[in-house]
Amino acid sequence: MSFTHVIIASPLLLISVTGWGGSVDTFALRNQHPFLHIYGLPPLQDAVLVQRGKTDYGFAFTIVNNAEVKDTDIESIRLDGETYFADLRLRRRVHERLEVGVDIPFVKHSPGVLDGAIFDWHDFWGMSNSKRDGASNELNYRYLNNGSVERQITSSSSGIGDVQLSAAVPLFAADDNQTKHLTMRFSVKLPTGDSEDLHGSGAVDAAVGLYAQDSTTMLGRDFAYAGFAGVLALGEGDVLSAQQKSAVPYGGVAATWHATEQFGVTGQLQAQGAYIDSELDELGGSSIQLTVGGVYRLLRHGVTFKFALVEDVISDATPDFAVHLAVHVSGGR
Repeated sequence: MSFTHVIIASPLLLISVTGWGGSVDTFALRNQHPFLHIYGLPPLQDAVLVQRGKTDYGFAFTIVNNAEVKDTDIESIRLDGETYFADLRLRRRVHERLEVGVDIPFVKHSPGVLDGAIFDWHDFWGMSNSKRDGASNELNYRYLNNGSVERQITSSSSGIGDVQLSAAVPLFAADDNQTKHLTMRFSVKLPTGDSEDLHGSGAVDAAVGLYAQDSTTMLGRDFAYAGFAGVLALGEGDVLSAQQKSAVPYGGVAATWHATEQFGVTGQLQAQGAYIDSELDELGGSSIQLTVGGVYRLLRHGVTFKFALVEDVISDATPDFAVHLAVHVSGGR
């Protein structure tokens, strides 16, 4: 069993021992690889639903920098450029046992500006820059198979991505006397993005997952953690459809240490199985990405600010580097 499969399966252990309903300030991220963000993987969420009759709003901006080059005897891939994601997220509790939501993404592919800064960042931490020896700040997302260019993006483009509709049902919800949280979440991704520009896949995808959370204390402060596991069913899209798999397992873990009532530190690991049948790990590999960042709350106003850095861990089927900024407003009418 690979490390990726362990990460996907480990949240199932949480589901059996969940005992607390505290706050896990997750970053609503998913795999934003240029060829893989088009599929309907849900963003990471915790197990707590919005308060009944209330609406949560979220806006996130993510800068993703890609630097991958790999060739085999049959296949070749080059991922050089930056993609920007602006995501609007809404969740509303419409019934005691039902939360509904929508995620609306805006996608822009660009040559970018961060190559030099990321080179220096990796160099400072002693990380490899072997994939960043080409021209800086250019856009070239290209995949070749048997000598044929299957898909290539070299010109900047922007537009709406594939919209996701979601629903969540609590299987066990916390109250004043019982603190467990276990939730089942469903989502459907619609083909609203342009598949020619790699803004969408051209197909309907559906996902279902179980989400659980628990808590303890660390250094005298609350330490909350969550786990999730699910499966994504892929519709037959317009991008590499002959190589696309029909189902992808996903899962992960997240934890927040509440250093103060207003400030917390969150780390999360997200794993996915392979989306594409390819010998290239940069396209057909399972993946794990690590996100670490800070959370600051304006408690009286129900507003949370989030900042995080994202790195690939064991696979190149995730972006090389990403910066994530988000604002979350909870409890609106």
